[in-house]
Amino acid sequence: MIEKILKKINKLLGSLLKRPIRSLVLFGVLFRAFFFLFFYTSITIFPDSDGYIELANFVSSFNLKGYHGLRSLGYPIVISFFNQNLYLVLLSQFIIGVISMILWFKILLNFKFSLKSSFIITIFLSSFINIFFYETCILVESLVLFMMSVLFYLISIKILDRLNIVSLIGLSLFFSYLVLIKPFYAFLPFLFLLFLFLKKPKLKTILSQNLILIVFSLFAYYGWCYVNKVNTGYFAATSYYGLTNAQNCVYFAEKTPEEFDWISKPYVQYREKAIKENKDVAMSIWFAYEDGAYDKYNLTFQEFSIELGKFAKVAIKENPLDYAKQVIFRSWFNFWKPTIKFNDSKFNFKYGNKLCMGIWYIQYAILTFFRLLFVISIPYYLYLFFKTKDLSNEVISVVIVFSNSILQALVTFGTNDRYSFPFEFIMIIVVLLFLKDKIKLKRNKIGLV
Repeated sequence: MIEKILKKINKLLGSLLKRPIRSLVLFGVLFRAFFFLFFYTSITIFPDSDGYIELANFVSSFNLKGYHGLRSLGYPIVISFFNQNLYLVLLSQFIIGVISMILWFKILLNFKFSLKSSFIITIFLSSFINIFFYETCILVESLVLFMMSVLFYLISIKILDRLNIVSLIGLSLFFSYLVLIKPFYAFLPFLFLLFLFLKKPKLKTILSQNLILIVFSLFAYYGWCYVNKVNTGYFAATSYYGLTNAQNCVYFAEKTPEEFDWISKPYVQYREKAIKENKDVAMSIWFAYEDGAYDKYNLTFQEFSIELGKFAKVAIKENPLDYAKQVIFRSWFNFWKPTIKFNDSKFNFKYGNKLCMGIWYIQYAILTFFRLLFVISIPYYLYLFFKTKDLSNEVISVVIVFSNSILQALVTFGTNDRYSFPFEFIMIIVVLLFLKDKIKLKRNKIGLV
C-alpha cells in the first residue's frame, strides 16, 4: 500500500518536474487563492500602513512639500502607481511573491541542488503562511522579500566575479531603490564594496569604477534626507530616527543626567505601566507621547524626535554595559524570532484565525529550528573564510544576514523580528546547503561516493 502511494507520488513529481517553473507558478497561485478566498479576503492595515498611504498621496500629487518625513519613498511609489487601489497593491504583492518563488528555485539550482531537491525545497519554502499574510499587509516586508530574493539570485550567479560598468550601474540603482524602501539598507552597497575588496585585496579595487556601487544609493539616501530637511528641518532619512534610538534605552532610561529628566521620568513611568499591563515595553516612549505626557513642551513630533536622539546618545554613552545587554539579549535576540502579521477580526469565518494559528505554531517551530541552525552555522562559515580566504556564496549570504542582525539591533528595538522575515528563505537554504555538504563529506569518508 505504502509502496503504491510512493510510486504515485514519484510519478506525479516526475510529471511536475517536466515543467518545474510552470508547476511552481501554479502552486504559488493556488496557495494564495486558497488562503485568500477561504480564510482571509482582506487587506490588513496596521498603524505603520497609514504612513505609507499618506506619502503615496503626496507622491501622486507630485508635491512633497510639507511632508513630515516619517516614511521613505520606495513603497509609497508602488501604492501611488496603482492609484491607491490597495487591492491592486495586494495583487502586485501576490505576483512578486510568486516571482520570488521562481528566484528561490533558481538559487537552489545555482547552489548545486538537484532539480528534484530544488523543486521540493522551493515548495517547502513557499508553504509558510506568514508569507501569504505579509502579502495581504500594507507594509514593506513583501517588497523587501522580493528585493532580497533578487539580490541573493544575483549572488548565486556570481555577479561579483563578472562586474562591468553596466552591471555596476544596475546594481547601484538596485541598491538605491532598496534604500528608498528602507533607509536602513544603506549599509549593503558598502558591504558589497568590501566583498569586492576581499576578492581582490588591493586598494585600487575600491578606488576604481567599483565606487559606482555606492553612488546612487548615497544619492538616494542623502537626497531623501535633504527633502526631510526642507520639510521638517530635520536632516535624517526618517523623523522616527531619534525615537528608534531612544527605544533601545528603555530599560535604562532613568540613568541619565538631570537635564533629561523631562524625557526620562515619563518614559520610565510608561515603561513600568507597560510591564504591569503586559504591553510591548519597546513602545513605552510612544505610549507616553501619544498619551500627552510631553504635550506641555509644545514640540512637533520631529522636534521631539530630535530631542529623543540627543537623550539616546547621552544614555548610551553613559551606560555602555546596559546598552550592550539591551542590544545582545533583547534587540539582537528578537531578530531571530519568526513573525506573522494579520488582523484577527478580518478572517472570513469564525475560528479561521485559530485554525491559521494552529498551522503557524507548527511552522513557527520549524522556522525557529532552522534559524537556530543558521545561527550555529555562522561561526563555521566565518572560520571557513578566514581559513581558506574563499569568499563563497554561502559566506556572502551568512555575512549579509549576520550584519543585518547586528546593525538592526544597534539602532532599534521593537519590530526587530520583522527585519528577519525577508531573510528567512536564505537562512533555510544555507542550512540545507550546510547539511548537504556535511552529508556528502561523510559519505566520501566512508567510501559511499
